[in-house]
Amino acid sequence: MTIEQAIYEALTENAGVTALVGTRVYPVIAPQAATLPLIVYTLISGQQEESHSGASGLARPRYQFDCYAETITAAFALGEAVRLAIHGFAGTLGGAGGVTCGGILFAGKRVLYEPETKIHRVSIDYFIWHEEATS
Repeated sequence: MTIEQAIYEALTENAGVTALVGTRVYPVIAPQAATLPLIVYTLISGQQEESHSGASGLARPRYQFDCYAETITAAFALGEAVRLAIHGFAGTLGGAGGVTCGGILFAGKRVLYEPETKIHRVSIDYFIWHEEATS
């Protein structure tokens, strides 16, 4: 399982998240006519950790979770559901067959409004320390 698949599984298997968005969790971009509220997650930066002897097998990418909704209250609620689902998590992300994760650490938060579409967005960034796939 890739880290992107593990993120999707972790969010869509979380009761708090699915109560708000069902399975409307998308990598990089949401479909044109997707129903709100929804979540889009995007790799912001990726970093493989090195040691003196070479590759460590660990990565620390930064992911952005954009929580879109019709009201600011709904966007905040969705952002809080994402936080409760992943913040501080350590273990196997994505369930059985998932990715071994050393920790998910908060990196920043922004609140935005898109006047053209009248959509509210809470954008939350996390560093996800994890083991890289070996094959």
